[in-house]
Amino acid sequence: MFPKFFLLVVAMLVPSAVSAKSADRHILVQATSITEGNIWEPRIRQIRGEELVFTSDGDVLGPGTSQLGHREVYLYNALTKSTQRITSTTGGESYSASRLTDDWRTKWPSIIAFISTGDLEPSVGNADGNPELFIWIQDSGAIRQLTNTLAPVVNTVPAPSDTGRCIVFQSTGDIDDNDGSRPLTPPTGLSNTDGSPEVYYVDFADKTYQDFQFTQVSSGPIGTTSRSPSVGGFFFPNQCESITYESDHDQLSNGASGTNVYQFKRGAALTTQVSVSNSPGTFSVQPSMSGTGLSAGGPSAVFVSDADLFGVGVSGFQVYKYRVLHPVLRQFTAVEGASVTSPVVSDGGAKIALESISELINPDKRAKLGGPPPFNTDGNREIFRLDGTRRVRQITRTQNCDNQFPTITGNGRGVAFISTCDLIPGHNLNGLTQVFIYTELKRHDPRDSASVCMPEQGCCNPANGCYQPILGKAVRPPRKSKR
Repeated sequence: MFPKFFLLVVAMLVPSAVSAKSADRHILVQATSITEGNIWEPRIRQIRGEELVFTSDGDVLGPGTSQLGHREVYLYNALTKSTQRITSTTGGESYSASRLTDDWRTKWPSIIAFISTGDLEPSVGNADGNPELFIWIQDSGAIRQLTNTLAPVVNTVPAPSDTGRCIVFQSTGDIDDNDGSRPLTPPTGLSNTDGSPEVYYVDFADKTYQDFQFTQVSSGPIGTTSRSPSVGGFFFPNQCESITYESDHDQLSNGASGTNVYQFKRGAALTTQVSVSNSPGTFSVQPSMSGTGLSAGGPSAVFVSDADLFGVGVSGFQVYKYRVLHPVLRQFTAVEGASVTSPVVSDGGAKIALESISELINPDKRAKLGGPPPFNTDGNREIFRLDGTRRVRQITRTQNCDNQFPTITGNGRGVAFISTCDLIPGHNLNGLTQVFIYTELKRHDPRDSASVCMPEQGCCNPANGCYQPILGKAVRPPRKSKR
């Protein structure tokens, strides 16, 4: 008989069946089955990832329900596999919807922020059909209009904090009404009389969403643009404190050129430059912040840049992550000539989802799942998830179709996106845009079996043999790619 110590050492060195299978425990679900029209902007709920918001002009609710050329906002529930139409817009359309906010450990009603050219709230009115900022309150189903502007003002791309206490958005209007009377929200003293696209936030005084004010965050002359705003969703004292955005204007008058990412701290009304480059004509763009900041890493912002911010000698658009509370900027990809877009980050910054036409998995290392490389030699647009700087999970592997616009849950286990591919065989033969949800399952989840996750019901997993992601080593950035 072997000594207990020897058996313990062997158990530590030999991977168990459970640990080997943990990397293989996942599903892919097709959430929509439109037969005409298009789908845009999927947004999965941060904490409770069972709900997903998207915009469509197609027959989302079945044959004969399409609104071709006329977008509306929808809410999908993965538990009930049901879809609810949120807006019914007469004489206009509703679009650019945010994800549903979370009410976890708060008493703030969950909301969806969106843009509409419709006249949806009579008490304010939008008879001129201007693109205005609205919210939908889940508990009551009420719709409230927040902005009331005149053409040619355009309001767009709203992004609320996780519990909805504030919303950031872009506007060409001059709508700042912050007089400094509220604590922790000092006025910036900015104005926008020239009508350039600028970043604003609206914060609410109470949970009724009726008392609110606007504050301008960015400022630039006509011909410049500030956009892609996102906000940190810290639950407690610091919620809405940090806002990130991109701008092609030198916000700090420090000689910055190209497009850069900036951070605005609400309490101090202070702007800092996150991406610092001395190369003219470079682009640091598409910043996106994590949500709750409940994990040890705290909230983070991710973005892509072709500026080679650390001088590591790698060209192309690479992924960077900025830690907010104790500021550190770090490079996450170092693939020569890479083209990565639309990054989104989980709580604490542990996982980053993105789309890319590049080969992001290290071809010199054998993949743990998916066989030998290469995995994207045709340059098709695929969905990836970076697990730190060491591992890459390629969620899609397709040809002659598109996978775009990933959105991620707070724990990083869920990634939703749209695709024109027939990812669940036979369910998207016409190549329309459909919503798909990838989920990394916990142990003992019943969906890990072939009898629960069935292809005929739009569900694939390794057990039923119709889906297998790729898990491999990342091309690690050099050590100096951190500051």
